[in-house]
Amino acid sequence: MGTRRNREIQFLSAAALAFWATGIAAAGSAGASASAATATPTACPHAVAATAAPKALAGVTAISAKDAWAVGWTSGALPKPILAHWNGSNWSTVSSPTLQTPAVLLAVAKFRGGLWAVGASGQTVGGQHRAHLILRVTGTTVRAVRTPKPLGGKLLGVTATSTRNAWAVGYNAGSGPLILHWNGTAWTRSALPAHARGRINGVTATSATNAWAIDNRSHGNAQIWHWNGKRWSRVATPVIKGQTYSLGGVAATSARNAWAVGTSFVPATVTVRTVILHWNGARWRRMPSPNPPSPDGDALLAVSASSADNAWAVGSNSAGPSLTEHWTGTSWRAVSAPGCADLAGVSILPSGRGWAVGSFGNRMPVILEWNGTSWQSMPLT
Repeated sequence: MGTRRNREIQFLSAAALAFWATGIAAAGSAGASASAATATPTACPHAVAATAAPKALAGVTAISAKDAWAVGWTSGALPKPILAHWNGSNWSTVSSPTLQTPAVLLAVAKFRGGLWAVGASGQTVGGQHRAHLILRVTGTTVRAVRTPKPLGGKLLGVTATSTRNAWAVGYNAGSGPLILHWNGTAWTRSALPAHARGRINGVTATSATNAWAIDNRSHGNAQIWHWNGKRWSRVATPVIKGQTYSLGGVAATSARNAWAVGTSFVPATVTVRTVILHWNGARWRRMPSPNPPSPDGDALLAVSASSADNAWAVGSNSAGPSLTEHWTGTSWRAVSAPGCADLAGVSILPSGRGWAVGSFGNRMPVILEWNGTSWQSMPLT
């Protein structure tokens, strides 16, 4: 499933609030309080200094109980992409010449027999010299795949339904939103309506005729685009009086069940809250979502669903404790998770088990496993 707001995770601090207040990334209050499932707030220490090691994980895809993949980047002035694999016993980073050049990986998606991982190459701390990056992973082989011109910008989300149908989304530097399509042979640019603006932060698809993409604009609410097999078109989304919202992630299980999650901004009170939208086959509707207590607010960055009655959303809580929320088929509830991470990716299997990834202080990678009962922290070796 595709995901999120910009996957280079930004902790939701007072500085971030000032940024949201400009209308660059804003949105509406969810109105639901945290449920009894939320544990006592965790005391979160300050992040340790960055080292020449994995820095952050941005996306994850689960294939089976013994097969999952995560992507991210290392710390340092010239970060290198991270590709990590779960083999049923432990998480370990993959070594490949393709992963030795400066770049970041921001999203990953499975297809039968392999993976797509996307991001930006030539990435530096200052964000200069960026170019779209798409990697194809099959077996032990990792190779870069050519992307259409213009090349400048980032790819922020990816999804696939088969070896001949995949989507990658992001933006072109200086020229707005970008959607690319894989037809089994090559990646080509997919046309968007002329009034599309901003950057495409996430994408999901269930078939060749059903895909969703979230478009965050510089002002106003995020937009949602739908692919019907022939063209992308805008679908109406809820308007929240006195508030605006951005969307960080999108996931779908069928033509009648999709979720989009993000963060709202209330200018009158200068607060940020979670926002969750649901597609029922006819329209997008806002759903009540938990907001665990925090001084600066809560943000949802990613969502994954395995069925109509099982979905998870993850994100950031400015008080520190990792933020995870679970859809049980009737309501969303907050679920306690270990640590103090900004969670940027989540992937849930049909069995109900799954993974969430992110970083601690944007300096250390974090991996959490949902074992069907609770979230457990897992090391990356």
